[in-house]
Amino acid sequence: MIPLTIDEYLNDENPWTGRLSGKTEFHKTRNVQQIENEYNLDKYAKLVAFDFKTIEEYKSKEFEQAGLHPVTGEIIISLEDDIFKVTIPKARELYYNLITSTIKKYTSENICELGCGYGYNLSYLGKNSYGGDYCKNAVALAQKLGSNVVEFNYYNEKDYDFIKPNSTIFTTHSIEQIPDASVIIDNLEKQKDKINYVVHFEPTVVAERKTPLGLLRNKYIEINDYNRNLIEVLKSRNNIEILELQIDIFGLVPLNTTNLIVWRFKK
Repeated sequence: MIPLTIDEYLNDENPWTGRLSGKTEFHKTRNVQQIENEYNLDKYAKLVAFDFKTIEEYKSKEFEQAGLHPVTGEIIISLEDDIFKVTIPKARELYYNLITSTIKKYTSENICELGCGYGYNLSYLGKNSYGGDYCKNAVALAQKLGSNVVEFNYYNEKDYDFIKPNSTIFTTHSIEQIPDASVIIDNLEKQKDKINYVVHFEPTVVAERKTPLGLLRNKYIEINDYNRNLIEVLKSRNNIEILELQIDIFGLVPLNTTNLIVWRFKK
């Protein structure tokens, strides 16, 4: 792991330097059509076209399509406010260790990932894991690989009915696609008797960020139209108990960091 300064990270070659400073115009509208175009019709449509036998082959192809070698490639990550250049395998080790160790801590009979893509995280979590995703191509690929994944839309109340009793729910960078998290919490509340814990590995705006890097992280989320209010929505509900909250714990992209948020409905 090679330490970097924020100036080395946000250098002249980084397109986000201009976007965050306002010199380069940039803004997205994060809606269902954006998700359809960016993920179902692009990322997952490209992956489903290959006839690989294992999920690791698809993950390697995913990196290659992003212009990264899955073994020798390097990316820039963050641990809280510290920034590092690391190899792809090291970044994956850190990220998946965070997911698996946390889910183990808050485990239930069933483990459900909402917004699970083609089920890569589920492959780490064993036979009692299942999930749902909006993208038809991702679901088709997951089912081809033998993962228990169904079509799921965060905005559709009925889609949450697939949640099994005695489940831990988790999300990894999927609620970021929903600017207002209220609809998700409302729909989960209707399934609360089935849910033991909810674990989020998610970026969101954090009002308490005051450092220059923290303010840039909030700005990055705003101009990408990512989630603004997951933490605030959870704190505003009288029937929710937040068990763990760690801000900017890890970032596969230092501007779009993972916050660890664990909560449950009060009995």
